[in-house]
Amino acid sequence: MFLINGYKQESLAVSDRATQFGDGCFTTARVIDGKVSLLSAHIQRLQDACQRLMISCDFWPQLEQEMKTLAAEQQNGVLKVVISRGSGGRGYSTLNSGPATRILSVTAYPAHYDRLRNEGMTLALSPVRLGRNPHLAGIKHLNRLEQVLIRSHLEQTNADEALVLDSEGWGYGMLCG
Repeated sequence: MFLINGYKQESLAVSDRATQFGDGCFTTARVIDGKVSLLSAHIQRLQDACQRLMISCDFWPQLEQEMKTLAAEQQNGVLKVVISRGSGGRGYSTLNSGPATRILSVTAYPAHYDRLRNEGMTLALSPVRLGRNPHLAGIKHLNRLEQVLIRSHLEQTNADEALVLDSEGWGYGMLCG
């Protein structure tokens, strides 16, 4: 199920900057017993990301309620919240864009996660390295092409997850997505 700006729908304007430029951020939360785990931390993550990306948002109480409502419909699942800068602006310019768009989706908790937690997982070293950008570090932004490539390479192996290094060869973490 999807909510876009509070309405049940599944289509987004092609002029939205999320589709044009990956201009936005997201968080993914665990839903347990119909409640969002670490709800305030996820809201804070989105607020921090929007501030750093200079996306103006005034809908935080409304977003929190939408997260709670959608989570209640999926007792054991995963809730994803995306915020884009909205539609508008010419080219890369953010002038005349907005208002920001909220996109929420909820899905069932992946069954194989319990198996991986109980039995362990196999890792493959990813040939794709993550770039360093201090301006975007720590933001779960919408431009995730590196992670898409990592997953594509991983799917060609028998491994469950990818161990990922950055462009300098330092350990970054696992793909987990």
